[in-house]
Amino acid sequence: MESIALLADIHGNTPALLAVEADIKQRGIETVYCLGDIVGGGPNNDGALEICKRLCDKMIMGNWEDFLINSTHPKAVKYVRNMSPKTFEFIKTLPASIKFSMSGRRIHLFHGRPLIPEVMWFENSEEEKLRFFRTLEDDREPDIVGYADLHRQLKYDFSEEKKTLFNTGSVGNPYSSGSQACYVILRGDMDKEEISPFSMEFIMLPYDVEAAVREAESAGDWFDAAPYIESIRAGEWRGIN
Repeated sequence: MESIALLADIHGNTPALLAVEADIKQRGIETVYCLGDIVGGGPNNDGALEICKRLCDKMIMGNWEDFLINSTHPKAVKYVRNMSPKTFEFIKTLPASIKFSMSGRRIHLFHGRPLIPEVMWFENSEEEKLRFFRTLEDDREPDIVGYADLHRQLKYDFSEEKKTLFNTGSVGNPYSSGSQACYVILRGDMDKEEISPFSMEFIMLPYDVEAAVREAESAGDWFDAAPYIESIRAGEWRGIN
């Protein structure tokens, strides 16, 4: 049986990401996938990407990466000017999704936006949620879909369809766990087509929020630190992403 850690929505928060990295290593997990929004919305985009490069086996594009690459909005321009050219060129290469089989279950992972046009809330209808399983064209609909973007750890089982939809929550700016960094662990037999034991664990862990506050305060005039600081201290959305 193998373990895969899934993390997302780091938003340039390196103290939170370092806490997650330490927890993953303490658990002995060797495979890590990142579901996007590594950069944007937070102060340390270059630092967050460098940590992800050493930690993650695979990374995919989030709505913030897409925004920074494709928008001429003043906010996007400001972020791009304050990240290294190396970071900017790297995020252009990120794919949209990850697909694999584990313990006989076909699994699709993606961020949410930009692959779908808007945030998929768990308050949306069951039919709207089921569209997630038809978003990624394949010869077979997935049994399990994992996404990010929402910043809330949630799991929804479709009993009749025998499908599961889940959200990883956010490392750097969580909305469902107070000020605790969130990620998910999948356990099963990688690339196995026959049904075998499989589990999903939702992790929430404390990190040094005040270190993240200091990181934001020292970012420079380009970064609007106030709403970000309010958001990470409260563990609630404050209009920054």
